[in-house]
Amino acid sequence: MQNKSKAILLRVIFVLSVIGMLPLFAGVGTKLGFWEPMTGFRMTMGYMSYAAISALVFVFFVFRFFVKDLKQTSICYVVVLTFAYAGYIFGVNQEAEDWTGLPGVHDVTTDMQNPPEFIALLNAPGRTNSFEYPQETAEKQKAKFPWIKPIFTDLNENEAYARAIKIAKELDWEVVGEDPSKGRFEATDYTKWFHFHDDLVVRITSTQNGSRVDIRSLSRVGGTDHGLGAIRIMKFTKAFNAEQI
Repeated sequence: MQNKSKAILLRVIFVLSVIGMLPLFAGVGTKLGFWEPMTGFRMTMGYMSYAAISALVFVFFVFRFFVKDLKQTSICYVVVLTFAYAGYIFGVNQEAEDWTGLPGVHDVTTDMQNPPEFIALLNAPGRTNSFEYPQETAEKQKAKFPWIKPIFTDLNENEAYARAIKIAKELDWEVVGEDPSKGRFEATDYTKWFHFHDDLVVRITSTQNGSRVDIRSLSRVGGTDHGLGAIRIMKFTKAFNAEQI
């Protein structure tokens, strides 16, 4: 009888484990191409409540498996939940909000007056975000990422273009629309988990002392890229400047 109870308990724990991993499956399915990134993201958000409930029940049954007395099991369970909840309230949940107090942005560029324009990726699939760069977006970018600036180099336009292409490929961007004669190319980068597509334009123009490199990062969907566009530009800039030393 005892062995039968253990077998049932193990089955219950297994089922709860599967339910708890549903958000993970949503992301894996996206990476394998079973559904679109936004579908996977929505699935993850929808499964979170089920996963949380299954995790709570799972913990209880684990305690019940190792602690034979129901009263002791309940006490241990309540203690663990209390510490976990306190850790969330006073730890994870206390992460500082964006200091600007402004909504996120999904379009970031080094040239807010004349952002590089998309050509090759104009009709990229799954796009819902506009190519327009309004003044409101510029104001948000200034507040959130004031350190995003153009790259000025003493390299001529052709040399700067060659270096920019090289760095883009080293960063694993999927480069398209190469046009050395106009000093521009486009590329696509992907977020690691949900595989969201973020598109980029790199534009090189001649200056009196060399050339200027401008970059634009635009996510295809969503109201914010959670700072990934700014990070992408920062990595590109750091790599470009490092090769000039």
